[in-house]
Amino acid sequence: MDNPLTEKQVRVVIVTDPMCSWCWGMSNDIDLARENHHPDVMYDLLLGGINTQGHKPIGEYGRRYLHRLWQEVAATTGQRFGDLVAEDYIHNSKLPCLALEAVRLLTQRAPFDFLRKLQTSFFQQQQNISDRTTLLQLTAESGYDAEAVDRLIDSPEVQARIKFQFDNAGKYGTEAMPSVLLEDCRSMRLLAGGYVDADMLNQLLEDALAHQRVE
Repeated sequence: MDNPLTEKQVRVVIVTDPMCSWCWGMSNDIDLARENHHPDVMYDLLLGGINTQGHKPIGEYGRRYLHRLWQEVAATTGQRFGDLVAEDYIHNSKLPCLALEAVRLLTQRAPFDFLRKLQTSFFQQQQNISDRTTLLQLTAESGYDAEAVDRLIDSPEVQARIKFQFDNAGKYGTEAMPSVLLEDCRSMRLLAGGYVDADMLNQLLEDALAHQRVE
């Protein structure tokens, strides 16, 4: 989101998180929408943060809650889920969000591929992505410099960028994740709050672009 837009360009910003169940449920639809995008439409990520103050391992109540939630998301979206992480883990997404932002800085592009890797690892493969060792292993498997990411996670710049995103993720009209924002050279506004499928997302975007052309 650092690059300025021209008058003809718009940016679709996905407010998401690697440990957000509904975000995983919508991930295939986002991929489809990105594949069909207009040449003047860019896609980006704004990371929202899940339980970022949590510091205790998830308990039995939390496991039951997530199990029911995953069943609901799967029934609604058709997305596949595996089992929960086998051992107790801290359900706090700050560390994987920091890693995502570190990859963004290294590559200078929105890290959709790494987000997908983390989501798949957590929701389908029982990987504890809030564990630093596991997270850095997944970073290396994704082809990124794990040592550089490890250093950047603790850097003031990445810490500040993630704090800014967490603080601003809900300011555009919804606290829900995922949500979709539309940015042009004048402003950023809410396009969709909560889960939408690819067809609906594409239609909302087409309507917004048509309205922009009329203006």
